[in-house]
Amino acid sequence: MSKVVDAATGVPKWAVGALRGLVGSADRRPDGADGPGRWLVVTVYRKPEDVQTQVDGSGPLSRMRSEIELTVRPAPGDKGAELAARPTAPDGGSVDMRRRLRAALRETKSILECGEVVEPSRPGSSHPGLAGQLLRAVTARAWGEGRL
Repeated sequence: MSKVVDAATGVPKWAVGALRGLVGSADRRPDGADGPGRWLVVTVYRKPEDVQTQVDGSGPLSRMRSEIELTVRPAPGDKGAELAARPTAPDGGSVDMRRRLRAALRETKSILECGEVVEPSRPGSSHPGLAGQLLRAVTARAWGEGRL
């Protein structure tokens, strides 16, 4: 095994390469698989028929039906159902639309599995300083982004 170390960081070269592949590339892949028109998928621990009923009813995704394409299929290993959605707009929809779609998928999953939309305790931080403000802002945005 090579012991070559990056001079700037003191980290082995293979680790630097791996980190570069992970950091900043969450929404960019050369094959376009993570592009704007990609499917957003959640696995719901319910029967596909139950998921389809919720989607067709008055759930969070039903309000977006004219803007999205939906599929419900059995999850691998008989572990519930996969609910997949993507915007129908040719450009993949706006960033705001994708955030609303991601939040609607999470809300639908929560309703189907728990009976209500489960949210983290409020407030995430009661610290009045800059760190508390930053944490509150990041937590509020994370629901639509899918990650912190």
